[in-house]
Amino acid sequence: MKRLIFALATLGFLLTTFGFAKQESLPTLDQTQYVGSEKCASCHQSYYDTWKDSPHNKMIRPVVADGPNKTVLADFSKPDPNRPFELNDVKWVIGHRWKQRFIGVVNGEEVVFPAQWSIQEKKWQAYTGKSDWWYPQHPDWKTRSNFKLCAGCHSTGVSAQTQTWTELNITCESCHGPGKVHATQPTKGNIVNPARLSVERSLEVCLACHQAGKPKGTADYAWAVGYQPGKVLTDFWQGFEPEPGKQTAEFWGNGTAHKNRVQGNTYTHSKMHGWGIQCSNCHDSHGSRNVSMTIKSAQTNALCVTCHGPGRFAGPTYTSITEHSHHAPVSTGSQCIGCHMAKTGENSVGAESRDHTFNFVSPSVSLDGKTPNSCNACHKDKPTEWALDYVKKWYPKLK
Repeated sequence: MKRLIFALATLGFLLTTFGFAKQESLPTLDQTQYVGSEKCASCHQSYYDTWKDSPHNKMIRPVVADGPNKTVLADFSKPDPNRPFELNDVKWVIGHRWKQRFIGVVNGEEVVFPAQWSIQEKKWQAYTGKSDWWYPQHPDWKTRSNFKLCAGCHSTGVSAQTQTWTELNITCESCHGPGKVHATQPTKGNIVNPARLSVERSLEVCLACHQAGKPKGTADYAWAVGYQPGKVLTDFWQGFEPEPGKQTAEFWGNGTAHKNRVQGNTYTHSKMHGWGIQCSNCHDSHGSRNVSMTIKSAQTNALCVTCHGPGRFAGPTYTSITEHSHHAPVSTGSQCIGCHMAKTGENSVGAESRDHTFNFVSPSVSLDGKTPNSCNACHKDKPTEWALDYVKKWYPKLK
């Protein structure tokens, strides 16, 4: 009997230690119900044509080092102490705008390599992941699975069980759900159209990947396993909330964006969200000619003055943009997004991602010596006190 008890105890130890214990029960996905974006194009060609050149179709791509369709922006021509891999080790390239990360195969598993290329600084940086909540579960990059950490938001139809996807990138079925039934007999009732969902369900289609948080039911994945468009996102995903006065990996102490991928987190704390405005009111998920796929140019204020400004229904009231901004009419200081969507979030470097609270971030928050504000984002050569003096003079009612 003692031998039996010892054997059972030993078996339990081995199962736990070496990972042979029962795996977490994760939602399954029927990948046979996905048909691919080219099938969608047979009826929706115009949407397909704009989408195929959009950022959504550049999330994860094969390695193309040269030519007009090159995907690799990083410099692999010489060794770098931050980069323990070479181009011929890379299977997939992630990103194209702020940074590029790279995926290779280690011990038969796709993993994310521990270095990234900063597109702005044109140099290699170490990528440790130490600021992410999942780091304790995945401290060793050699076991940092693409399918557990990245694939759920960088590709379509991902199965946690088979560790496969149906299509690279954010494709039609990422936002509309699997389309086999619809492709066989197209009706409005057998495909998800976010435009016909409630505001909340429609918004969640975007939040599934643009809201930092944790999945429910597993501590091993970094995406909303089991969520599909039209479902209730909070059944699968819990977004992080800012804590007043506390700086975290996601938020500054004033609740503004501290990093990328918190657009949804900050947005849901905005007045815009309170009024029922959603992502699609400003962004076209199929792509556009404008930066960040906005439906109109934000750089020229065309997007914002659709609703805001003289004669519009959502203030502020002024006779000229200069009266409101106190800057020259054609200047970054008179861009709505310069003050109300300040670049406070870090990607490969600080101040690359725009905050989505839409609040003017007063220089007063920067008196702590670290939190960024709307003014000094442009006036980097001026002290915080200088900017604050002007704000008090121009906007005496501003708190």
